[in-house]
Amino acid sequence: MKNVKVIGLTGSIASGKSETARMLKKSGAIVIEADKIGHDLLNKDINVKAKIKKAFGTTDRKKFGDLVFADKNKLEQLNQILHPKMRRNIQREINRLKRKKRIIVIDAALPHLFAGLVDEVWVVIASKEKRLQRLIKMGLSEDDAKKRINSQMSQKEYLKLADRIIKNEGKLEDLKAAILV
Repeated sequence: MKNVKVIGLTGSIASGKSETARMLKKSGAIVIEADKIGHDLLNKDINVKAKIKKAFGTTDRKKFGDLVFADKNKLEQLNQILHPKMRRNIQREINRLKRKKRIIVIDAALPHLFAGLVDEVWVVIASKEKRLQRLIKMGLSEDDAKKRINSQMSQKEYLKLADRIIKNEGKLEDLKAAILV
């Protein structure tokens, strides 16, 4: 019986990792979205909600999102609340989905969520200018976009983890060609 390949897909905010995940899904892969797992925990897990409320005074994602992207200590506090459960849920999903005999892709901005759980790490990269442009186009102010970019690992840190690098500076056709190589 052939082992199922598990790919960790990561990269900076607005690098195109979610679009890459969509393209991989269209080509037959099963995608586990770490953001969705995190949002489900925030919406449905009573213990997580209580810890968030205690730490940030609110469970409103927009409100505490503004706090954590402006303060690395608060972001770390949020990560300590969410990430252990997220990682357990990702592991559970991998175990459940391996029976389907298809490639599994874990779409996660933070690679430690899938460290040790994957066969390969694919990193999607784009210039800081391109990412800033994309975030502003999504409706963030330039200041908020810069805060979010600066709250994450640097691209150099992501690249150190990469088994495969996918450059995403241009059109969707170019991204698709880079993925399917």
